[in-house]
Order: sequence, then structure tokens, then C-alpha cells
Amino acid sequence: MFRKYMYVYTIYKEKSFTRAAQKLYISQPSLSAAIKKLEKELGAPLFDRLGAEATLTEIGREYIAAAERIMQTEKEFSERVNDLRHLRTGMVRVAVGSYLTSYVLPKIITRFSTRYPNVKVAVVETDSNRSRAMLDRGEIDLLIDSFDDEMDMYEGYPLTREYIFLCVPKSKPINKELEAYAIHPADIYEGRVCVEQVPSLPIERFQDERFVLLKSGHDMCHRAEQLFAAAGIKPTLSFRVEQLNTACALAETNMGCTFLTDTLFRFYRREDNLVLYHIAGENLHRTLYVVHRKKRYRNSAMEEFMAAARKIFEKS
Repeated sequence: MFRKYMYVYTIYKEKSFTRAAQKLYISQPSLSAAIKKLEKELGAPLFDRLGAEATLTEIGREYIAAAERIMQTEKEFSERVNDLRHLRTGMVRVAVGSYLTSYVLPKIITRFSTRYPNVKVAVVETDSNRSRAMLDRGEIDLLIDSFDDEMDMYEGYPLTREYIFLCVPKSKPINKELEAYAIHPADIYEGRVCVEQVPSLPIERFQDERFVLLKSGHDMCHRAEQLFAAAGIKPTLSFRVEQLNTACALAETNMGCTFLTDTLFRFYRREDNLVLYHIAGENLHRTLYVVHRKKRYRNSAMEEFMAAARKIFEKS
């Protein structure tokens, strides 16, 4: 019914079928026939044809009011699309791990928001299992997380290769025995160490220590449990926690050994209360990606946020 509203609206503005037909680049008989067909569908006339000018009937005025609302909606939609394309408004919803939220994400958001201050960034903090489920359901746009070979459902960019270290409180006596293997947080923060060149140790050397591990559902928990299972070790636990930052803080205060990634130390210089060791194992490195669901339309805000993430890691 409203598909021909531009015909009606043009006649209303021009107050003439003849001038409207010229402006619409159609013949006057064709325009008149279209209007008569529309009036038949409505069951009432839109124009009073008795005078020299095309004058709206009461039904015609109601039709024009509705047509103007449609035109305004179309205009606003067109402007919104244009804004989104040029990133003058919009939102990008991102899920990240907690240690990235504290030290890495603020740098990415700062870079992104400096260029696109009117695009909102909504941040979700949760574990790997929940964040991937949210991405699958379309509840978030982007996920920054570690992956091995599980990229079949996702598209995105690798950000960095992460290495996982066993972090031992500096006061532990075992550190004196293993000085040749020791890495200090400042070595990573200042880029003085190449992980591949550091000799590794078997986890069995630490089987008498107490550990702080993440709770089930976190990637780091899964990797630690795999490592212990392969070595036939049942670790003695001091705590199970939700965040790597908490595990790090507990290890720094001598509550137990824990597993942390080099990313945490690369982006934030910590107190030198830990000694890091390169542990032998197949699953103690991983690739950090920024991804979205495969075949999902990647809008400009998503693309630019992903680019900002890549730039931050290039600089680190």
C-alpha cells in the first residue's frame, strides 16, 4: 500500500498531477492510473479532483502523515548506516580474559577510542568456555582468546604467540638449586630473554611444591591439569581462583607456585617477587587471537578494533 507513497507525496508537494509526472519521469496517464489503483485498494479517494489543484482528502492527509513517518524512518536509517560506515556512532562488544582486561585491553581501547570516540566498547570478562559460547550465540562481536587448532568456527587475526611459565615465589629454597634456569619478570618486560633459548625443566622437579591453579573452565586450568596428568603428579593445591591476576598475586605473596603467560609480564612490570621457569611440555605455548564468528559480517567498528589490537601487540 505504501510502496507508491512517493507518487502520492510528489503530487501533494507539486499540487498537480502534471508537474508530479514530470518530476517522477513518468507519463501523466501512468501516474493517474497508479493513484486510482491505490485509491481502489484503500477504498477511498486520496485527492479531491474538483479544483484546479490536486487537494488532499481527509484520507489523503492521513496517508501523507504515514508516508512522512516512513520517509523519516528511512532517512534516519540511511544516516545511521552512513554513521556506522564512517564510525561516527555504534558499539563493539568484546570478551577477553581477565589478565588482558587489566593490562592489555586498556591500551587497545585507548588506541581505538582516540580515533573513534563516539563508538562505544562494551567489555565482557568471563572464562574461555563462556566467552566462546557467547560468541557463538551472537551476544558479543569479538573475542580475544588463545587457540591451538580450533579455528574452524572463527575468523580473525593472530596477535602473539604466548609462552606459559611456572612462576615460583622468590623465597622458595628450590630457586637456589635452579639458578641456571631462572628467568625474572624484568627480563621479559624489557625484552632481554628469548624463550626458545632458555633450557626447560620437567614439572617433576616441582612436585613437592604447593600450587595455585585456576578453576575449571579456564584454558590455563586445562593446560596445567594436562601437564600434571602426563607426569603422573597429583598437585597439592593452596587455592583455586578465577583470575590469572589473582593467581599471580598469591604467588607473589608466597602462597604457592602458579602458571602465568609471558603476556602478563610483557605489558606490566611487576615486583621482582617471582622466579619464572620454562617447563617442558607440549601444551605450554599458545597463540592469542582476536576473532569473530565465521561468515558473520565484519562491520567497520569490528575491523578497526581488530586493527587496534594487532597494533598494540606489534609494539610490545
